[in-house]
Amino acid sequence: MKPGDCVRTVIGDVAFGGDGVGRVDDLVLFVPFTVDGDEAEVRITEVKKRFCRGRLLRVLAPSGHRTAAPCPAYMRCGGCRLQHIAYPHQLAIKGRQVEEAFCRIAKIAAPPVAAVIPSPEPYGYRRKAEFHLAGAKGGQRLGLMALASTDVVAVERCAICADSLNRRYAELRERLARGGLRDAGERLVLWADEPGEPPAETATGSEEAPDLVRVVGGKRLTVPYRGFFQANRFLVAELVAQVVRSCGLAGGETVVDAYAGVGLFSLFLGEKAGRLVGIEGDRRAARCGQTNLRREGLGDAELFCGDVAAVLEREFVRPGNKADVVVLDPPRDGCGPEVVEKTAGLGPERIVYVSCNPATQARDILKFSAHGYAVESLQPLDMFPQTAHIEVVASLTRR
Repeated sequence: MKPGDCVRTVIGDVAFGGDGVGRVDDLVLFVPFTVDGDEAEVRITEVKKRFCRGRLLRVLAPSGHRTAAPCPAYMRCGGCRLQHIAYPHQLAIKGRQVEEAFCRIAKIAAPPVAAVIPSPEPYGYRRKAEFHLAGAKGGQRLGLMALASTDVVAVERCAICADSLNRRYAELRERLARGGLRDAGERLVLWADEPGEPPAETATGSEEAPDLVRVVGGKRLTVPYRGFFQANRFLVAELVAQVVRSCGLAGGETVVDAYAGVGLFSLFLGEKAGRLVGIEGDRRAARCGQTNLRREGLGDAELFCGDVAAVLEREFVRPGNKADVVVLDPPRDGCGPEVVEKTAGLGPERIVYVSCNPATQARDILKFSAHGYAVESLQPLDMFPQTAHIEVVASLTRR
């Protein structure tokens, strides 16, 4: 078998990342935009020793889990990978992938994975999106990054973005048609409107953009325009509720909120914590976090801007201080061994680890197990419907 060959296969599973999994000539075959139960004709694009990859030519017999994708740019735009799969089955796939990651990577024989909490709306949920401008003057295209390339797909709207965000995007497309985006830069961040708050501005180019306010659980959070904030406007309050529940605060505990961002979890944990310490590496987010804590009457909370491992060492490990609960919400690449070591050195009774990447989360939790911590629960939340991503709240307790 070689690239260019056409084969038939029956898809038996969907791998982490969204590719369907079949077999051909004793090799595993990965095929994007397929789902278990599909019989498909595939053109081979890559052959390795133990696996190969292919491009879907046509579905010969569709799976019962297959559905029509509503977005005309689907399979060209790189944002969504699962629109062809009925939403209930997306949830089943993601739950199984979380379980498999913790079995294989964290070496847990029977991971305590709860049923995936679905997004109340599987489309129109994104409150923030990044669009791209490509091409030279007179031939510029505004849109989203293409699948597996650096090209830009000039979509008319994004199906997973909120209506107000799509309206703002349509305004930018009109400006482009009139030649008004010459100095906009290559990346344009857009936000949806927040009910009860002034309309979000549209900032182009490299100029400093004003902060925004997002509302979660009745609390107002100031957020940097180009900073990180949870994208699913329907499910973020449930994510916070799961983290607070997992922390199990009785009142008076010392709580460390590492990778605190703008203080999303801190605002809700501070109501019961005796001492609250936040750590955030991004200065813009830390600045907004200070504003948010003061607004909620948590001015006694400590928020350090810096590297998580370095702050933990300086403020806790070296002086010999302890923490009762540590919340970790790192980027997709995880905490890494140094943060794991420093966190375990605080001796917390409970660690709550939030991640949008179960693979790096499971890797770090395996390291925590060597320090005497066991996984009590794993709660997936589908913060990213139609995509291959899944958020997991892991609760660890000291043995």
